[in-house]
Amino acid sequence: MKKFAIKIVIFSIPALLFVLINFTYYHVKKSKTDSKLTALSEHPVLLMGDSQIQRLRGDYISQGAKNLASSGEHYYFTYQKLQTLVQNKNHRIDTLILGVSIHNFAPVYNRLFNLNFAEGKKSLKRYLYFIRMFDDSGFLTTFDKLLKPAILGIYTAPDFGGFYESTNSNPSEEIINKAFNMHFSVTQDEAKFSDSQRKYLYKIDRLCTDNNIDLILVSTPYHFSYKEKIDRKYFNFFSESLKKLKHRRHLNFIGVNIAPIFMSDANHLNKLGAKKYSGIIDEKLKAEKLDILQR
Repeated sequence: MKKFAIKIVIFSIPALLFVLINFTYYHVKKSKTDSKLTALSEHPVLLMGDSQIQRLRGDYISQGAKNLASSGEHYYFTYQKLQTLVQNKNHRIDTLILGVSIHNFAPVYNRLFNLNFAEGKKSLKRYLYFIRMFDDSGFLTTFDKLLKPAILGIYTAPDFGGFYESTNSNPSEEIINKAFNMHFSVTQDEAKFSDSQRKYLYKIDRLCTDNNIDLILVSTPYHFSYKEKIDRKYFNFFSESLKKLKHRRHLNFIGVNIAPIFMSDANHLNKLGAKKYSGIIDEKLKAEKLDILQR
């Protein structure tokens, strides 16, 4: 019996070392990630959301603004980042500019929040260090599919996002169709709309309210050809989702007939477009602030 117990212990040592090494590495890197977020909370204006907002120039919109948006970021991860940012009692965040648009509630955002899909596993890998594991961990319900992307995430740099610039312009119909199919195609009997996006958008809204942060919603322009392809039901879902946020300012440029020269692809501004609309947003925010002061 004693020899058997010794064999069990010897057999278990590699597994225990594996767990210990990974846990230690994760703990050290998690502390560094939280420290970086604490430092970023010193910026008074943050731009967050997906790749549409990633194209805006924070320095054109407001002095001291910081762009933390990242490609394909589900609001769940935005919410997780924001929780850590405001956990710093000395944070200076007074304004959050959040990207919100029709495609944010499309089927692709179900896949970005589901470990049954490659997109969800990639999300976990990119954002593992932002997740507060024991607080609202709805993303981590599929435990049988958790291990591999979690291990990969431990050794992957966390995606802090940031401003991204493109010099592409006048996108072809092929590029536009590719983006449309990626966003709105339904696979594996998934839901047509992303209710999880709506859920975490509301959580972000409440978190901003609780921390006296002014939440400003921004919808940057779509290429007219991409916009024409979208089912009206998605426009309706988008409008209904924002109704509960009626006290929030919404700078909506979806209806703008933007010249293709300002578009990088179907739904992203290029360098010229970023400069133009960052300036427009800055002007609108300044005008609204002046109007409030004069009342």
